[in-house]
Amino acid sequence: MGVSERKEREKLERRNAIVDAAERVFFSQGLERASMEQIAQEAELSKGTLYLYFKNKEDLFKAVVLRGFIALRRKLKEAALPQDSGLENVKAISQAYISFANEHLGYFNAILLYQNDMFDSGDLNGVSIKSLEGGNAVIGVLIHAIEKGIDDRSILPHIQPVETAFVLWSQITGLLQVIQRKMRIISFHYRIKSDDLLNHYFELLIRSLTNPATETLH
Repeated sequence: MGVSERKEREKLERRNAIVDAAERVFFSQGLERASMEQIAQEAELSKGTLYLYFKNKEDLFKAVVLRGFIALRRKLKEAALPQDSGLENVKAISQAYISFANEHLGYFNAILLYQNDMFDSGDLNGVSIKSLEGGNAVIGVLIHAIEKGIDDRSILPHIQPVETAFVLWSQITGLLQVIQRKMRIISFHYRIKSDDLLNHYFELLIRSLTNPATETLH
């Protein structure tokens, strides 16, 4: 390995170490309370070193969000099996998203914060563009499953894949937020559990998409 290759590898390793440290700080402190000083201390580096790689903590946060998108896309693609129908893949993708939110709550909340409060089309630098592309790749998995379902006739033929994907994504994301933040109140007043809400969601999902002209295993 040459000198330049070794330096590039060391640079990448240090960048990854910074993002590792940022994850721990952001997930424990939140974006607002986190500081570059805290991240530098966690990474055992000087604050000046962090600025060689990221212009501010928001840029660093977007790098964490990109990691979340990559991990989520990988999980969704693994859930969408080629031999299954498009409808079955849509259900499997939704289940995988729920699993991801439960297993990686830090990433889930970071992605929501980025999409709801941080995205700015007027400030698209390199890290922002990569984060945006990461989000588009995630929704693309669901769009592809819906298109597959239309082709194999397991999903209604008049369904618009892109619009439907965003509606379904919004529904399940909203439900996951309700479960995360309000489930104690809902359980207290209505005596229902989070699994009851999720099972009902999937009943509605299948009912709304299934093409009655085709016999499909659910």
